[in-house]
Amino acid sequence: MTKILHLSAFLSVPPGVSIHPGPHYAIEGSNFTFPPCHVIGHPSPVVTWRKLSGKLPQERVQYNNSGLQISNVRKADSDTYFCSAVNLVGATEERSLLVVVSPPRFQVKPPARVVVARGDTLMLNCSAIGDPRPVVSWKKHGAQLRLQTHGVLVLRDMKTSDEGYYICVATSAGVFEAETVTFIDVRKLRYLKEDLQSSFEGHSKLMLRVLHI
Repeated sequence: MTKILHLSAFLSVPPGVSIHPGPHYAIEGSNFTFPPCHVIGHPSPVVTWRKLSGKLPQERVQYNNSGLQISNVRKADSDTYFCSAVNLVGATEERSLLVVVSPPRFQVKPPARVVVARGDTLMLNCSAIGDPRPVVSWKKHGAQLRLQTHGVLVLRDMKTSDEGYYICVATSAGVFEAETVTFIDVRKLRYLKEDLQSSFEGHSKLMLRVLHI
């Protein structure tokens, strides 16, 4: 048994590397740590990291044999990164993709509350910016709603059943989301006129938005 252990000490094993390939998404300005880079081999391999395009930002990078962290990530940090392992009998490397995104921010937000009359058509506009460009969608009670174009929600022939909370969702890279909520109050035209008259007489600051087509 002792002899076998003695011989095994001289066995050489070429390096092997395993790391999650990504893509990994990080918000611009945050700190990002890559998943561990698992390395095997004998003698113990020397592990290094490199970037496909250009050099690692040394002033913002910390790394050891298994991990790489980038502080205050920037758009220029979006790239393919390689974990490399080298020993006396070989060398190998595996890649992992980092994508730095700017989270979605609303440019145009619909009002928090809208009052409309039955039978009317209502248009609600919602738009957002970000990188990658956000996809804007609308939902009610968890169900997706059809859009007209560019985040505009069109509801025709309003009914009492259309009343409720509507959520505009802006999604970047299928990962990061921003939401804004609008409550739509559907009323009979007579009651709506009474509300408007009361609002003006009382100098109310309540915002009403009624669109007629």
